[in-house]
Amino acid sequence: MNPSSVDGVVTFPQGLPGFEEFRQFMLVASPDMEPFTVMQGVTAEGPSFVAVDPRLVEKGYRTALDRVDLARLSAHEREPLLWLAIVAANEDGTATANLRAPVVINPGTMRGIQVIAVDSPYRTDHPLVG
Repeated sequence: MNPSSVDGVVTFPQGLPGFEEFRQFMLVASPDMEPFTVMQGVTAEGPSFVAVDPRLVEKGYRTALDRVDLARLSAHEREPLLWLAIVAANEDGTATANLRAPVVINPGTMRGIQVIAVDSPYRTDHPLVG
């Protein structure tokens, strides 16, 4: 699913870990920024994050949610969802993607969550190469 297909404000009912007080974000995507998307907080003091589809970073990336997470998104098992991995820029000029804790958005309900998988085979600092 393309981030530009999400139109409006996405609400994260529990916020994002470390940023729980900020619950609403807009997705900003354009051909000039591809393959990246910006999650922009809607308030002046709200944080912004650069994100990328984790399937573009890691071929074969598994995108499955359990029933609890589907309920948190008000989503059904086969409903198309938007998956994003938050990108971190490092001081040495490299960048990494958090594949262990992706952001998942249901465009139908405009609800989002960050899924934190403790037993995930993926890293929080997966190198971006390009």
